[in-house]
Amino acid sequence: MKHSRPPIVLVKIGGSLITNKNKPFSIREKALLLVCQEIKKSLKLGKHLIVGHGAGSFAHFPAKKYQTHKGLINSESYRGIAEVADVAAQLNRIVIKTLLAKRVNAVSISPLSIMVAENHRIKSICTDSVEELLRLGLLPVVYGDQIMDVKLGCTVFSTEKVLGYLALHLQEKGFVVERIIHCGLTNGVYDENGTTVRLINGKNYKRYQGVLGGSGGVDVTGGMAHKVEEALSLAKRGVPSLIIDGIVNGSLSEAVRGKRVFGTRVEK
Repeated sequence: MKHSRPPIVLVKIGGSLITNKNKPFSIREKALLLVCQEIKKSLKLGKHLIVGHGAGSFAHFPAKKYQTHKGLINSESYRGIAEVADVAAQLNRIVIKTLLAKRVNAVSISPLSIMVAENHRIKSICTDSVEELLRLGLLPVVYGDQIMDVKLGCTVFSTEKVLGYLALHLQEKGFVVERIIHCGLTNGVYDENGTTVRLINGKNYKRYQGVLGGSGGVDVTGGMAHKVEEALSLAKRGVPSLIIDGIVNGSLSEAVRGKRVFGTRVEK
């Protein structure tokens, strides 16, 4: 009899949630502790989790300085690749350390090491290590990262892109991917009146497109507009998303459980 694997829920921790994106190398410690506690609760719900966090006030600053999201554009780009990869990993170590302190067996997965791009899109991806971590009951933690690009030399993959490519690849390999949950600073996507839009899909997206902003700080990956566009693209391929306030106690674990929580659903 074929063994039934638990479904996978991917959780994105916003860089704006756990850092102050206007202040380099800053950590919002209370928010980070709370979201790590919610992740710990979520791991007891019988599902596989993959966590990804944004670059926040760490990698976005050198990425903007060197413009590494545009490729190899000048002689300084090589230094930029090294610096962006380094500071992205620094924030990841802080997140991992916080999870470990909560007795969560979290393991860092560098997207730079498992993904290669071609003209800003995925060319190849190897998820063998991620799958083995899941099989053993460990928690893979990825992040927005500097990626090598066979056409452009380099690019930057946002956490949305990293998790999206992981979700689609694992889905193709036969895993059940339930959804991606985005934990940020807002109760989902707001309309022009500041009211949470409960559902965004292919039919109503244009109505709200004009009110989708970028990021509130330094960000080379596009902020909320990028998040919703990536989520819509995934929804069309069978992976819905949910955008919630990451510091509302209990909302993340309830969302992982499958309960309806306040936020914005992104579906096809």
